[in-house]
Amino acid sequence: MSDETFGGGHAADRPLSLVQIAALIARHAPIVYFHPDEAYFPASIEWYLARAVLVDAADGSVVLRRPAPADLPAGPLDPASPDPFWLTLDPEIAGPAIEPHLAPADDPRRGNLDSARAYVRAVHHPDLGATDLQFWMFYPYDGPGLARLRPVELGAMRADHLLNLWPGGMHEADWELAAIRIDHATLEPCAVFTSQHKDGDCHAGAEAMRKLERDETGRIRLYSSLYGHATYAHAEERKLFYTWKPLVICGIELALIDQTRPGRAWNLGHPEHHLLISTSWNDPALPEPGWLQFPWRWGARDPAGGRFTRRFVDALKALLEGRMATTVLLLHILTLGLSALAFAFAAVILGGKLGTRLLGSAADNSGPVGPRWQPGKWNGTYGFAGPPPPIAWRAEGHPVARHLTGLSNSVCYLPVRLVSALFGLVALPFLPEA
Repeated sequence: MSDETFGGGHAADRPLSLVQIAALIARHAPIVYFHPDEAYFPASIEWYLARAVLVDAADGSVVLRRPAPADLPAGPLDPASPDPFWLTLDPEIAGPAIEPHLAPADDPRRGNLDSARAYVRAVHHPDLGATDLQFWMFYPYDGPGLARLRPVELGAMRADHLLNLWPGGMHEADWELAAIRIDHATLEPCAVFTSQHKDGDCHAGAEAMRKLERDETGRIRLYSSLYGHATYAHAEERKLFYTWKPLVICGIELALIDQTRPGRAWNLGHPEHHLLISTSWNDPALPEPGWLQFPWRWGARDPAGGRFTRRFVDALKALLEGRMATTVLLLHILTLGLSALAFAFAAVILGGKLGTRLLGSAADNSGPVGPRWQPGKWNGTYGFAGPPPPIAWRAEGHPVARHLTGLSNSVCYLPVRLVSALFGLVALPFLPEA
């Protein structure tokens, strides 16, 4: 979607002053709400670098330990050449990655919200008479992906289950963006952009702006998704269509999801919670920090992607044995048999070269490049589409289906255990412990 879509009021070919921008940030910066179960919070760049090392990609050696922002090498970035460096958490500080609820309180992957700043860039659009206030948020770590398993046919109402795909989807470092477009004619927000994985949402025009949630002072409320930190304008659970379509096997629907709920709040309008670092017109009174010139990855390069583990298979087996009851035994066997074959095959290919070729960017768990090196977003040409209409999951089902499900539970218990055991025999020999 082009910038012309958003209108923007009267022409204004002069950029706002730094004083005006500071006042607009203080007034219109959003509040970001984290999921109550969130384990990985944002942090300041200084906090992260004090716990990080710069690694030589050629041999994995440490070039700089706990570098200051000014010590980082500068670009330019050459996409055609391998990355010569990347940043990663210092292994002397960060132990092995474990499940979110088990991570110790001092694990640097958890970030540090007390130190965190949203790094603000102002992008002037003279043809629109508007300026974007971009809020770049840095997270030292992204947690596992989430999947929802739910029936779409008769029965199986108790199969509704949220799967934690640990360690799939976990990777170091994450840069997220929320942008609020300010109309120069009114000095009020006229559009909001939120980044989500490979794309994002835009909320533009009077009607869309009225639908946004606000606090009692009129400040816009945004939500960070559990573990993945995608930004949404409403607390919701959304199926992800950006990479994988929902999978339906014999009446069972499996979909990757983002989940947002209001928990801990981060008011970016507080003077200690944001820092103006850049303008598109390179205002001489605002020199950019040196770390913006670092063009390589924040977080280790790990193109292997997500991998199934014994822990994940154990959780899936428990789900199959205890919850995935359908109305007939045949549906049980078909569903579990096809699932066993699919997951056994996936266990072999995921994490290897074949898996990377098959899944493309979906199999790349590398850290991202910094804001300056994401040219479309950095320059305010987001190309985001409007949020899709909500797609409701199927209702829980007719009472007759619930009774049939209860009956099939007792009839199907032993066959399901047998299929589950066969699943374990097929899949587990190929899998690491964790």
